[in-house]
Amino acid sequence: MENTSGVSRRNFLWTIGTLSSMALLGGGTSFAFDDKKLAAQANSVRLSAAWLPKGDTSYSLFKRMVEKATDFSWLNKGDRVFIKLALNSGNYYPATSDPWALDCLLKVLKEHGATKIFVGDQSGVRNVYWTAQGQVRGTSRAFAQSSGLLAVIERNGATPIFFEERGYPAYIETLPQGEHHWKQPLMVTSFVNEVDHIIYLPRLGSHGFADLTSGMKISVGFLREDSRKAFHQGGENFYAMYEEINEVPQIKSKLRLAVTSGRSVMSLIGPDAGHIVEPESAPIFASENLLAHEIFSYAFLQYARETMTPKDASDAALGGNLWEVQKNRTVRNRNFLKYVWNLPESEVPELPVFQPGDIYKHPAILNYIRLNRHQDLNFSVLELNENTDEKAKRYIQGQLKV
Repeated sequence: MENTSGVSRRNFLWTIGTLSSMALLGGGTSFAFDDKKLAAQANSVRLSAAWLPKGDTSYSLFKRMVEKATDFSWLNKGDRVFIKLALNSGNYYPATSDPWALDCLLKVLKEHGATKIFVGDQSGVRNVYWTAQGQVRGTSRAFAQSSGLLAVIERNGATPIFFEERGYPAYIETLPQGEHHWKQPLMVTSFVNEVDHIIYLPRLGSHGFADLTSGMKISVGFLREDSRKAFHQGGENFYAMYEEINEVPQIKSKLRLAVTSGRSVMSLIGPDAGHIVEPESAPIFASENLLAHEIFSYAFLQYARETMTPKDASDAALGGNLWEVQKNRTVRNRNFLKYVWNLPESEVPELPVFQPGDIYKHPAILNYIRLNRHQDLNFSVLELNENTDEKAKRYIQGQLKV
């Protein structure tokens, strides 16, 4: 049901100031609180955010939020737009992208003149595994159907696309721009060469290996199985390697926007199962800048963990106390590689455990900053309506170092 009562024409701007990448690399953070500099810098970055009361499905608020994040000047008549889903499994949101957000995003794009829209992904290799010889198990299409996303795609007249269906040879060899941690070229779906624009529609939640799954992690879906194997064998480079998928030129040159719905959040474990919370005041947010989107996602995930997730949260099927299971990443990664590729423990390096504290120090986020160290970005968060949870606002501002 549409509820527009929460839509306000009053905006609330948080100035995060100047984020100096070199200061971060030096081990500290430095933020110059300077509104004039923010307005003057050509490389200023804005994230647009709005807050939905539980049960609210306001299209008008979603539309306004997206339009504050981008002016769509990149979209021309006849352009081919690809919406990259989070479709690791066939489980319903928040294990996958929010069908409501997808429905809204498709409508917004069509209102701005998009006529050729493609939506899809390639699910995780635990669930969908195809080789050069053919299908071993699962299909991304079936998972899109069971998660409720395929019906949304078809209802809006978009074209579903699932990379493994194109065949094992339908991948291109590429490498991230600049410095990187990949020891061999990545095999990325050739579909990226057939579109003009890419939009990420990730989930906001925990990940059993990466701690956070959001805009940076969603890029793993572009990879063929052999590149996913190399990635999961990356050991201490695991975090950097998934971030660097976004740095390959065929993706980076076309990535226009990341959009997320936090109506439901998997606060522990993930990506397919874990503890789920539904915020009373849920964030929906978007940015043209992947780093801005990532740190806002992480800030809210941390808030969901600290204020909505019981310290004794447990699940027998997932191994008992979920807070403790969250730390057992090397064991879980070894089990994963043994199940998918029958690899012995000796071929699986230890996976470091990042314990959340300073979100800017997450290895994937820090790697992004290193690779883009020529940029000193000015951040601002534009809220379109007031968050009824004042504690959440203060917490997120603290995490973002407002």
